[in-house]
Amino acid sequence: MHSSIQGAKQDFTAAYNRKWPHAYFRAHLALDYLIPDRAKPVFERIFADYRRVRNKTRLRIIDVGCSYGVNAALLRTDLDLDDLYAAYLEPSGSLSRRQETEHRAFFRDRGLRDDIQFVGVDPSFRAVRYARNLGLLEAGITGDLETRDLTPNERCALEGADIIISTGCVGYATERTFARVYKASATSHPWVVAFAMHPFSYDDIARALRDFALETKVVDRFRQRQRRFSTPTERQAILKAMANLGMEARLERTTGYIYASCYISAPSCEVL
Repeated sequence: MHSSIQGAKQDFTAAYNRKWPHAYFRAHLALDYLIPDRAKPVFERIFADYRRVRNKTRLRIIDVGCSYGVNAALLRTDLDLDDLYAAYLEPSGSLSRRQETEHRAFFRDRGLRDDIQFVGVDPSFRAVRYARNLGLLEAGITGDLETRDLTPNERCALEGADIIISTGCVGYATERTFARVYKASATSHPWVVAFAMHPFSYDDIARALRDFALETKVVDRFRQRQRRFSTPTERQAILKAMANLGMEARLERTTGYIYASCYISAPSCEVL
């Protein structure tokens, strides 16, 4: 199922591993890619719940599929995704020029929160390097964790995690990546909050997390728009896959957008 959908869905690979993120934002804006923006208030609510349950103020967040650190940029500032699209893509935008010092100053001047630290996990090493150089990520782990284990240094970077998040990688990253990431941080029993674009199933990841004594639930009220369909062929393939899986597709049929379901995994004694 994954391979057939991957063959039909829009491929953003060419924009994911460049030195500068302009092509990435241009490709996503063309399809009204919304999920990091729509996920922001959900994450903020869950971060607040976590702080209350664990009695913590400073959080260490692992972003699986972090790309250029977009989630970190949104969650550590008061910026929204439209602000980023404008800054990178408008001719006079603050980030339109390819000057690292200007990019670093842009985010620094918006008062990057230091009570939330991010570690990024993504095979796109140039994207991760960009986010680290700008101070959006404290650390970054590159490489395909579908096919290899973490190194000792990488495991060390993931230790002490509070929450593992993802907004766009389910379907590319499977239970193998999530299990490796979670195992490295398991001593701190982090929560996992992931948005999975339809029709990709989260079942295998939930089963892998169950091995770490986590319970997973899908929160229907947190379902969010991911992006528009790119082509009629993609729309047809995704609707067919959703029908085959018995997934309700009313929103996809009527809005022209693909949606993502929100899954929250936590120890059974902390399930919200």
